[in-house]
Amino acid sequence: MSLLAMFMGKGPSGYGYGTTAEVVTQGLALKGRNFLVTGANSGLGLETVRVLAQRGGRVFATGRTKEKATAAAHRVPGVIVPVECELSDPKSVRGCIAFLKQEGVQLDAIIANAGIMALPELKQAFGYELQFFTNHIGHFMLVTGLLEQLTEKGRVVLVSSDAHKRAPKAGIEFDNLSGERHYSPWRLTDNRNSRISCVPRSSPSACTARAKPPMRCTPA
Repeated sequence: MSLLAMFMGKGPSGYGYGTTAEVVTQGLALKGRNFLVTGANSGLGLETVRVLAQRGGRVFATGRTKEKATAAAHRVPGVIVPVECELSDPKSVRGCIAFLKQEGVQLDAIIANAGIMALPELKQAFGYELQFFTNHIGHFMLVTGLLEQLTEKGRVVLVSSDAHKRAPKAGIEFDNLSGERHYSPWRLTDNRNSRISCVPRSSPSACTARAKPPMRCTPA
């Protein structure tokens, strides 16, 4: 256990900073369940794929390219389907949606994990600062495009960070979503803009209003 895990303590769920995915899923039998995990080729995404597959689930693992997704799928055992989904490219996002619909997949959960952060220089996608477009808009297109593929009790998990806690009181700087007025890798208009945008999007009311049948959205 790390020192940080010792000092951070546990939350209301009983889990804390040092809790592993294997501990959280202990006793779960996920055979017959389908999951979509974005950003599956490294970090939290890869570990999430590994443990869901270990528990018997079929995991659709996305990467920015089919090659990266396939490489990730080969790193862990289980039923893992690699899928290309470059979140900063609407065409790629729509392709991912189309593939899952064509396969007739009914998803028990969408885990929106992928994200980029702290780009040293300003980069844009379709006029928006790239972190905001990738982390928020790309996932918004993906999730809303797959609402009909969720099972009756399907859940959407939005992986964010505590960066939103350091955002200005005014919230998202809507007048600078391009990042052109000022840019810093750690400013609100950049990484924190994308993180704070996940908070209202992850509220149950925001999700159930668009979902038929209703489903739960969970910030993580």
